[in-house]
Amino acid sequence: MGRLSSPYGIKGWIRVQSYASSTSSLFNHSVWWVDTNSHWLSLELENSRVHQENLIVKFSGIDDRDQIAKFKGAEFGIERHLLPALEHDEYYWYELIGFSVINTVGEPFGVIDHLFDSGAQPVIVTRNEEQERLIPWADHIIKRVDRENRVLTVEWGLDY
Repeated sequence: MGRLSSPYGIKGWIRVQSYASSTSSLFNHSVWWVDTNSHWLSLELENSRVHQENLIVKFSGIDDRDQIAKFKGAEFGIERHLLPALEHDEYYWYELIGFSVINTVGEPFGVIDHLFDSGAQPVIVTRNEEQERLIPWADHIIKRVDRENRVLTVEWGLDY
């Protein structure tokens, strides 16, 4: 659902980078699962708010900057069964991670590493052995999402 960014203040608050299309929806979940070196730890959300266009949160039992700093850069999520059902042609970003990406002439771009919201539209970040590429998620670019074979087909050139 996102990443814990950097401590905010001295009382255990931390900035949040959300991967959700509706960032405020994160506040509806009282328990967040935080990845601490491949070990998932549940943290109870004590408080949350928007501050100068940043999401910031405080977890129960974490009351100072040093305690929360240990979580800087950690990915977090919520339990999947708590996510709302989607329409047939809608996708949660986490579902697309690891999909192979090819263009309409079959040229490979690597795999989806992550997605982020640029403000104008979501952006797909692909990686292969040589480079990282950014591809906008727009109807005229995304041609096919093949869930069964985990392949995303795009109308995008290797030289873009």
